[in-house]
Amino acid sequence: MLRPEKERVVSQLKDKLAQAKSLFLTDFTGLNVEEMTELRRNFREKKVEYKVAKNSLIRLAVKQTGFESISDHLEGPTGLIFGYDDSTVPAKVLYDFKKKIEKPKIKVFWLEGKLFGEEELERLARLPSREILFGQLLMSLNSPIANLVGTLQGVLRNLIGLIDALQKVKSKV
Repeated sequence: MLRPEKERVVSQLKDKLAQAKSLFLTDFTGLNVEEMTELRRNFREKKVEYKVAKNSLIRLAVKQTGFESISDHLEGPTGLIFGYDDSTVPAKVLYDFKKKIEKPKIKVFWLEGKLFGEEELERLARLPSREILFGQLLMSLNSPIANLVGTLQGVLRNLIGLIDALQKVKSKV
């Protein structure tokens, strides 16, 4: 690869790293073209990016970012998975794909400034999405208020029923 081309790849990697909320390093050894195409398609559908790069270029890109800790895991073929929106989406796609063919191997993944191993992938993949978590939070915040409103409506209903009953009794007398 010519020097300007390498500089362009390093620059692109730096840009992707700056935007990424999560980063996964994989060893794609053993994946055939068909499987790799399917994996890339699954990622593309979820707005996740998969890129293969030379380890030396990845090392250059991570030197000036917050991802320096991944340098120790850059051995052998390396595929980078960049998660931009929801951090759990790449984990879910990888986990589902690994259930089918047991590849690619996860070297390590970076999330919220910490590195995790492959054993943590399943736990992350089983987390609900950000939208579902927000919905659950809103429901739990809304629940006490809804119970209070229901209680107050019941009291008002009983009061109105009592007033109606008293009015009927007084109109008969």
